[in-house]
Amino acid sequence: MALAFPPSDLWDFSVTLYGKPGVAPACLALQERHGVDVNALMFCLWLGASGRGPVAARRLGEAFDAVEAWHAEVVRHLRALRRRLKAPVGAADPALAQALRARIQKIEIDAEHIEQLTLVASAAAAGPPCATLDPDARAAHAAAHAAVYLARIGAEPDADSRSELAAILGAAFGMSAAAARRHVDDAFAPAR
Repeated sequence: MALAFPPSDLWDFSVTLYGKPGVAPACLALQERHGVDVNALMFCLWLGASGRGPVAARRLGEAFDAVEAWHAEVVRHLRALRRRLKAPVGAADPALAQALRARIQKIEIDAEHIEQLTLVASAAAAGPPCATLDPDARAAHAAAHAAVYLARIGAEPDADSRSELAAILGAAFGMSAAAARRHVDDAFAPAR
């Protein structure tokens, strides 16, 4: 039985963005390299895209705190189980194991959906969207939010990671790679 989720602009934004060329591999590379929670990253980008930024680091931290246990204890465990089932396990029927793996993947996606709904319920998302904020400012806010999140998890993005973040940001805002990379580099520049 499928869960009935309430409408969510963040979820719609994430599904659309994740489906754009180059975004999924960039997200997965950041997840593997730095332990990035893709849902938290999407939240950072969505806050900027919706015109809710810039959001204070304290409020972002509260949102990330709200989902930390769920992500660690549910999402990551489901992902680990799904990945384990890629290879045969004992004498279990491989076809049945792959069918189970597909069901677990759907449950993992539902768990991520719950995580995103929790993020949307946070104070960080409480501000109303601003329709008049220009796209360049929105992209800058999104990059700044991502920088706060990566600092929180202790990730120091190298050149490859910055390129991956720029690819995701560029896809989110329909901007050139150079413009997106400028926003990423500005967000990660040391404070003067």
